[in-house]
Amino acid sequence: MSHPLAKKNLNGVTQDTDTEKQLIKACSPDSMEPVRGALKLPENFGEVVHGIYRSSFPLPSNLPALKSLNLKTIITLVEEPYEQSHENFVKEGGITHYRIAFIANKDPDVRTPETVVNRIMEILLEKNNHPVLIHCNKGKHRTGCVSACFRKLQGWDLQEVIDEYVHYSGKKQRQLDKVFIEAFDSSKLMHLAQSSGAKLWCPKGTYANIETEADEDQANRLHELPCNGIRVT
Repeated sequence: MSHPLAKKNLNGVTQDTDTEKQLIKACSPDSMEPVRGALKLPENFGEVVHGIYRSSFPLPSNLPALKSLNLKTIITLVEEPYEQSHENFVKEGGITHYRIAFIANKDPDVRTPETVVNRIMEILLEKNNHPVLIHCNKGKHRTGCVSACFRKLQGWDLQEVIDEYVHYSGKKQRQLDKVFIEAFDSSKLMHLAQSSGAKLWCPKGTYANIETEADEDQANRLHELPCNGIRVT
């Protein structure tokens, strides 16, 4: 089940803080190299589409960078509780936080119910929830499966969906994750994907040059992955 932990004040005014200015500078076209020793996004951070982000479990040191995303929603796919710094981050940002348990695909006879997966997709397809961050522990398996299900709603070819999953999971990829992704029935929510225009949503690449705590080659991944079946170069 999903449990919203806090709700955003839609009338709130976002201030241009020094931290945000630092992030904007780092994201400028002239910034060809990641900013070392400055803002750090979580490991395996990625921009699924503009307004939907994915990552590992954020560390307290990642919160300043995440603040500049102006998140409205966070979807946590694991049961691990937030530290006080995270709770403060959610409360002060007026962020709606859903903790939705997603079962790791380690047993072929145990999987996350379709109703739970569909609920996550419904949250992602509602643009009023954006910007939204999806995260689990490592940002590889649970988050990878959720992102893959979303890609199927965007009409991606199955092989492209699997390629993106493998890109983030690397050597830790799980065959049962691939089975889960292939089995996801996107037809039941396709009407929502069509009405929201999700098939046309693409990443803007704004955060490709921000330092993450992952491998350096991930900074270029947004230019390697397809958008609506077309590879961005």
